[in-house]
Amino acid sequence: MRKNPNALGVALIIISCIGFGLSPTFANFAYRGGASVVGTLLARFTVATLLMLVVRQFSSKETKWPAPKLFLQIFLLGAFGYFIATLLYFTALKNIDSGLAIIIVSCGPVIVVLLSWWLLGSKPSRIIVFCLASTTVGVVIAAGQVGGGDMLSVILVLIVAVEYSFYIVFSSQVLPKVDLLTGVTIVMFGAATSYIIYYFVAPSSVEINFPTSTNGWISVVLLAVVATVLPTAMLYSGMKLIGTGKTAVLQTFEPVSSILAGVIFLGEPLTIARVIGAIFVIGAVGSLAASESRDKTTIPH
Repeated sequence: MRKNPNALGVALIIISCIGFGLSPTFANFAYRGGASVVGTLLARFTVATLLMLVVRQFSSKETKWPAPKLFLQIFLLGAFGYFIATLLYFTALKNIDSGLAIIIVSCGPVIVVLLSWWLLGSKPSRIIVFCLASTTVGVVIAAGQVGGGDMLSVILVLIVAVEYSFYIVFSSQVLPKVDLLTGVTIVMFGAATSYIIYYFVAPSSVEINFPTSTNGWISVVLLAVVATVLPTAMLYSGMKLIGTGKTAVLQTFEPVSSILAGVIFLGEPLTIARVIGAIFVIGAVGSLAASESRDKTTIPH
């Protein structure tokens, strides 16, 4: 039976959303283990880089590293794209209500679709526009009553939404030029390098602590593997199959998965608003998945 690349792409993106959605939970456990935000993120990407180097060595022995120019382009995706997005987002969460952060970040998929239309000429279809509207409404409802947040943190999260959108669009153009393991390895290396540099140049006011307990380090390893390496690889693979526009729509499932993870693992309340919001998002994702399963051709991107 012939495989449907679009259906596979949808599945990969949804699974990646679940993995990324677990990152706040694992980070929370790392904080409880004595780590700070920067310490957690530095350990996260260092472990992820070491893991990918080992995996690539045993799985792609004959694969050469890309030419210097392409290597630098992929490296910068991690050194700037991944680094800036994670640093600003996790820093902002210290002083902003998570519901407000989710609402702001939910603007990201809309930005990705518009950027893809502007930069790549990928005009969004009616199903994408419908799904974007439905998922945005769902995320806003699921986030619940918006709490307070200082203006700087709000600006930081908004920057994350815009910056990560550019990251996704540029990734779709650069990463297909290399094999999956090589691409993920270089991106993780870029992010880890930036955090190592930041470790030495950060002002004294920035707290940099690593986990002080076994459970804290286990959380960091899970953050690196389950919520970083695996979902990143699946994101790149899925995006290559279905393009940036549909990837942006499906990624709106991530906030819902974060909320569910908080309910399951952190004991956060499951409110009616969150259930209704999840229905909106899951319904839109399901509609797009059904549309993709009927489409036997690969979406141009």
